[in-house]
Amino acid sequence: MQSSGRIVLFGVTGLLLLLFLPIIAILGEDERPAPALACRPGEDAETAAHTRESVPDEYWEAIEAAAAHSGISTDVLAAQIQQESGWNASAESPAGARGIAQFMPGTAAQYGVDPLDPIASIEAQGRYMADLQEEVGSLASSERELIELTLAAYNAGPGAVQQHGGVPPFAETQHYVETIMESAQGNFSANCAPPGGFSADVGDLGPGEWTHPLPGGIVTSRFGPRPCPVANALNCHNGVSDHRGIDIATPPPGSTIVAPMELEIRAVGTQPGLGETVLAIMTEEPYLHVEFGHCRYNSFYVSAGDVVPAGTPLCHEGTTGNSAGIHLHLQFGTPDGAWDQAGWDNLIDPEPFLRAKGIL
Repeated sequence: MQSSGRIVLFGVTGLLLLLFLPIIAILGEDERPAPALACRPGEDAETAAHTRESVPDEYWEAIEAAAAHSGISTDVLAAQIQQESGWNASAESPAGARGIAQFMPGTAAQYGVDPLDPIASIEAQGRYMADLQEEVGSLASSERELIELTLAAYNAGPGAVQQHGGVPPFAETQHYVETIMESAQGNFSANCAPPGGFSADVGDLGPGEWTHPLPGGIVTSRFGPRPCPVANALNCHNGVSDHRGIDIATPPPGSTIVAPMELEIRAVGTQPGLGETVLAIMTEEPYLHVEFGHCRYNSFYVSAGDVVPAGTPLCHEGTTGNSAGIHLHLQFGTPDGAWDQAGWDNLIDPEPFLRAKGIL
């Protein structure tokens, strides 16, 4: 719900759970099911007609027009309306937002729109998103980040984004941005490509088949900023406040971690913070670095120099390094990082890649 500079917090639960050590699995924080993939992993963009089916017929032309005006793709705008109102043209919030785009009265007046007119509201949504991009665009370093900041500005107001130099540390806003970006990729894209593309340093994912790195596991903590733990506020740095991978855990814990794609194993052993770790690199383009942290002691199945196909056991999920729970910490890095030590500056979010392959 956009708030024209004023955020209204709803009952988002689970995001204030305590974190006790820097890199930790937060069971319960993100235990919401991933959106069912309406996209078709690996298929040609000609399947856009399939995406078209995810948008109510009466709103498709308005979505296309709003996308053309704002420069933001139809998948993002459709996912945003899904999150705002569920396509309910008569929706009203306790805070006073109304209509399909959930405009507050001041915003509706500013854009000269009746918020209960869905076609006019979608058109105004496009104009408003274009204006918000202008206000926060200087903070973005990539197209994907620009989309995220614009969504955050729609929800919390551009002033909050500018004040914090990025997505504000508000649980409701962070959930809003994450949910829309996931839904845009999983429910409204033609071929599972993430909004804004992958990292600027990464091209196509290659033709190879991928598999889940921890079969049966669920994502328990995502990539990027996360709240500082109350119990460890004085040590809130690096992996605590800026999570540089994703955590995946299985019930019961201790399952086998496997290669999600064909990999060349570059190093096996102890890495700072990550404990027992497997470092590898994809054998096909885009040659991403793939790092598996917190393996259980003495559980490695591979050695440096091995070339292993997708599905090959690597180690068991454990709690070595800075971890307070048994889980896999999975990191993806661009090819320019050091191959024999865990990355930091070159790390990118693994989740869009896994979704693009139909895994999450």
